Amino acid sequence: MVGMVEQVVSMRGWRVKDRALGGFMPRLSAFVLLAFALILVLVSCTPLSSTNTSTTPKGNAASLAIATWQSSKPFDPADGAPLPTNRIVAAYGIVGGVTFNGPASNLDLLNSYLPQLQDLGNQYAKLDPTHPVKLGIDLVVNVIQPCYAFPKFCASWADDATLQAYVDFCQKHNLLLFFDLQLGVQPVVDAVNTNLMKYLTKYPFVELALDTEFHFPNTPQGYAMAQGYPCCLGWMDATEINWTIDTLANISLQNHLPRKVLVIHQWNYAVLTNKNKIKLNPDVSIVLQSDGFGATSDKLFDYQAFVQKAMIQYGGYKLFFQYPGAGAGDNPLQTPAQVMQVYPQPLFISYE
Repeated sequence: MVGMVEQVVSMRGWRVKDRALGGFMPRLSAFVLLAFALILVLVSCTPLSSTNTSTTPKGNAASLAIATWQSSKPFDPADGAPLPTNRIVAAYGIVGGVTFNGPASNLDLLNSYLPQLQDLGNQYAKLDPTHPVKLGIDLVVNVIQPCYAFPKFCASWADDATLQAYVDFCQKHNLLLFFDLQLGVQPVVDAVNTNLMKYLTKYPFVELALDTEFHFPNTPQGYAMAQGYPCCLGWMDATEINWTIDTLANISLQNHLPRKVLVIHQWNYAVLTNKNKIKLNPDVSIVLQSDGFGATSDKLFDYQAFVQKAMIQYGGYKLFFQYPGAGAGDNPLQTPAQVMQVYPQPLFISYE
């Protein structure tokens, strides 16, 4: 047996001689070496079929190990966030509206338009394979109205059943849903906390948009201006936008939801006051969307003025279909290839 042990030890290059003691190791060292060698012999002689020493979890143990590892990972709102990994292509609509208000204005229109939206998404994906396309709906749910009919905020709200129907539709068809606010004189904080918080905190695909030209201060002067709309152009200050950004960030962090997207509409210099004071937040994706219809040259000028030269974070571009008798629309409607020629390439594109 000693010879076998000595042979094994020699094969592994572990034989040691203590020259200072005449070539013999102390008894304790020899005993330890002998025990270790015996362990090696026993392990090497054990049949593979009877070996069951693997530490790799299997079956339920593997599932438990994976779940434990996932639960121990620190939450990152970038996981599953739509931007900037993807490009968003959305159908616009005004809830309860008609055809020329956009193809998402009611669920029947939207259902009919969905194949066309999917085709547009495929075109943008082919033009830029580095940004997979996420489809979405940009839905105005808070519409400016005559103050005599809606004296509280000079705006109307879609009812909960209608909002939930859109949520369900988007969930079924894997669409992002942007609740777009016109507001009237309703403060952003009131609209978000009172009307939208239960959707924003529950659904990872529900986002937010602010249509700045329809927002007026909740003051006697602001009310008078809203009452005269469309005589007067509304606006939104950076303070309200920054509150919205911080709130969306907190929603994601507290509810472990992917980073939200905030779309800010701009079609005139006056609709965003103190724009340079809008603050970035790593837990919110901010899109500045150039919003206006007309000739291609005018649209390109607006995009350059509002987005390229005064970029916040990501660019957005809006296109308008021509509807018979509506008297508005883009002339001509730019193709996806033409839209992708603008700089910077928009990561949010909507169709009304």
